[in-house]
Parts: sequence; structure tokens; C-alpha cells
Amino acid sequence: MSWVLDNEVLAVLAAVIVVSAVFASVQTFNIGRVVEPFSELGLLGPENKIGDYPKQVVAGAPFRLNVYLGNHEGKTMYYRVLVKIGDNASFINETVSLPAEPIMEVRAVLMHNSSQVVPVNITLYKPAIHVRLIFEMWIFNESVRIFTYHGRWNQLWLNVTGVPIGGESQPQQSPTLNQEIESKLMEGYLAIRRAEKAGGDVAEMVGLLNDAVNLALTGRGSEAETLVEQVLAMEPEVSRLGLETGRIRLYTNIGVSLGVCVVGVVAFLFLRCRVWGYWAKFYKDWVATWRGNTSKPDNIEKALKDYIKSTGGVSVENIVFNWGTRFGSYEVAKALYKLVRRGAVKLVDPKPPKSFFQFFFSRYNLGFALATSITALCLLSVFLSNLSTFLASLRIVLGSVFTLFLPGCALIEALYPNEGELTPLERLALSIGLSLAIVPLVGLVLNYTPWGIRLNPVLAALSVLSLGLMFTSAYRKFHLLTLKVSTSG
Repeated sequence: MSWVLDNEVLAVLAAVIVVSAVFASVQTFNIGRVVEPFSELGLLGPENKIGDYPKQVVAGAPFRLNVYLGNHEGKTMYYRVLVKIGDNASFINETVSLPAEPIMEVRAVLMHNSSQVVPVNITLYKPAIHVRLIFEMWIFNESVRIFTYHGRWNQLWLNVTGVPIGGESQPQQSPTLNQEIESKLMEGYLAIRRAEKAGGDVAEMVGLLNDAVNLALTGRGSEAETLVEQVLAMEPEVSRLGLETGRIRLYTNIGVSLGVCVVGVVAFLFLRCRVWGYWAKFYKDWVATWRGNTSKPDNIEKALKDYIKSTGGVSVENIVFNWGTRFGSYEVAKALYKLVRRGAVKLVDPKPPKSFFQFFFSRYNLGFALATSITALCLLSVFLSNLSTFLASLRIVLGSVFTLFLPGCALIEALYPNEGELTPLERLALSIGLSLAIVPLVGLVLNYTPWGIRLNPVLAALSVLSLGLMFTSAYRKFHLLTLKVSTSG
């Protein structure tokens, strides 16, 4: 992985890291902002799955369905799903609801990025063919304080058979709520929205209001009003805590952003020269031998060339020690690295590993250790991102490296274990390009598995794939090293 130290590669990586850091900072300051808000309405079968819907039901006998609701509107929403009956001539679209009385309704209050599956037992009393059971989504409009049609709807075609023995056809009943309890529920929802706008954690308030909605729909209005009163009483404290938390979050975000900038500048100033010294210390016992000429050598390179050729082979530590006082140890190490990258100087390990086990835990296999570290840090930042804004920002940076660089880099290292086969820029470009191709393929494969395209399966699949390819790369590199040692011996 020494190709990463190439000047051009370091410049590109620095640019990528800076862009990721800026993007992470912007995302941190825009937490909760939704660019394209939307709501979800789905219809699931009796077993809570897409499909297996009933095609024929008995008049007067209840049958079970499940209504799926999802909120991605960027705020807490109060949903109302109306169930209506239509036929072939019924008209409904995204702007016009079905002009028919509902036979039942489903209500739910959902926070942003949450969902709920509500089981419903429906009874149709009139026998008919090609009955069109329609589910409409309505949302509470805060500005006019009424429910308005949201343009989401689903339907299910059914045949309703004759009335069972001993039963009689009954008219469909439209669900209604007492106007007083309806107003109370609206007040509870508006209290939640005010507390949410203040930055408060309204999860408990939402839970209480949902309980109140369920009680109201089952005719237990007095109990529902009691819960709504609890919601209203919680609003001042939740709003106060939200304002305090918002101020702390703002100061934290500013501090973290400034800290990242300061650390980045200090790290750049500190490491831009010292990185070559660390590289020289890493290879201090290795012997440098001259292999060929280098084009247009500068003063340092010319001095190193003459010194290495005259000695026939000298350790990296001695080179830096002997010439560091004249040119500077960091500059000497950098010049030596350039000579090695150009192939003018060859570094020979005096004590190469003799087994794959030794190789795996040696300096030769730093690529695997680096990949493991990136994977571990990425997983930690993902699962702990809710603990602080810093971890949320770190998740974006590490996640970008984990998905846009690591899979392709691992594949390139496995396919081309010899660093001389590709230039550093070629390796970097192919790593990013192949990552963009590999990640969607992993998602495609997961789509046909029981786990599906979810966060945990995707993280596990990419981790196993990247580390598996890096292990393959280590095995191939060990065989190349063994072949070189046996050839030179």
C-alpha cells in the first residue's frame, strides 16, 4: 500500500477528504431538513406481506388486511386513512378523492422517518361482483385545521358472495367521532408540532396521542381526553428542553467544525514533511541497492545515487543518518522514496517472513490492517451516530471511504498484487470506479436474499467482501514475495 504515499494520490485523497468533511458539516447543520418530503401508504395481506390478498369474501364475515403508513415528511404527521367502497365506474386519482362515504377509518400520528402497520378487520354486508375497496390517505392540515386529501390511495378488487345462512344484509355504517373529542385530538397534535418546532423530543407525546386516538375510535372518549390533557401538559417542558438542546447542539456543531479545521491544518503542517521520516523509520533495516539511472535527478537524488552505488548496498537508516545533516532527514527520506517509486533504487528486506502467518502480521500486510480499521470505525460510527453530532459527521466521512473506495481498492489489490503493475493514480482511479460498480451489484444480490437491501445486511456484505478480497491480496503477495526471495537466493 506504499502507493498511497505518491504525491498525486495524496493530493486526490486530501481533496476527497476535504469534500467529505464539508459535506458532513453541512449535513450536521441541516439535521432534520428533508429535500423531498413524502408519505407512504401500502396495503398488506393477512400475513402482513405484499400479496396473498383475498379475492373473494363472504358478506357479513370480517376479513383481515394490514395498512402500512410511512412518514418521511420531515415532521410529525397526523394521518387518517379512509376505507371506501367503489366499482368499475368509480373515479379517483392523485387530486380527487372518491366521492363516497367511508365505511371505516384508520388513524395514526407518526414522527419523521417512522412507520406503522395497522391491522384492520373489514366487513362487507352487500353481495356484489368486482367490488373496489379503496384506501385513501388524508393528513391533518395545520393551517386550516382540517384533514385534507393527500393524493395517496390504494385499492383491492373483491367479489362478495351471498349473505350467510341466518344473516341479513345490513347497511354500511360510516365512522364518526364526537366533535368535542375530535377537537381535543387536534389540539394534542398541534401541541406536539409546537414542541417539535422548538426542537423537543416528542416521542412520548406522540405515543400518548396515538393511545388517545385508539381510545377515541373505540368509543372511550373520556379516557382519550385524559391522555390528550397529559399531552398538552407536557408541551411547555418539552419545548423548553428542546430549545436548550438546540443551543447546545449549535455550539457543539460550531466547535466540532472549527476543531476539525484546526486539526486538519495542524496535521497538514505537521505531517507534510514528517510522513517521509515515518516511512524511512518503517523501512530502516531494509537495504537500498542501485538498479538504474533516474531522469533529471536533483542535488539530493544525485548525492544518494552516488552514495548507494559506491557502497553497493546500504540500509535506509544509514542513508538518512549520513545525509540528513546536510539536506534534512525528511528531504532525504522523500528523495529516497521517489527513487524507489521510479525503480532506480530497490529496497531489500534482510529478514523476509518465511510463512504466511508471519507475512499476515508483518509490515507487508498493512493494507489488510488499514482496511480492517476503516471497516471497524465505519461500523462503530454507523451504530453510535445517534450519540453525538461528531459521530454523525464521522459516519459520513468513513461511510464514503467504506463504500466509494474500499471495495474497489480491495479488488484491485487482489487482482494486481504487484505494485509495479499499475501506477498509483491508476490504482486510485480504478479503486473508486470499481467501488461504484461493486456496491450496486452487492445490493442487487441482496435483493434476492431473505435479508433484502437493508442497512445491516449491506454493511455485513460489503465488510465481508472487502476483507475477503484483502485477504486474497495478502495471500497472493506472500507468494510473490516467496518467489522473489527464492529467485534472488
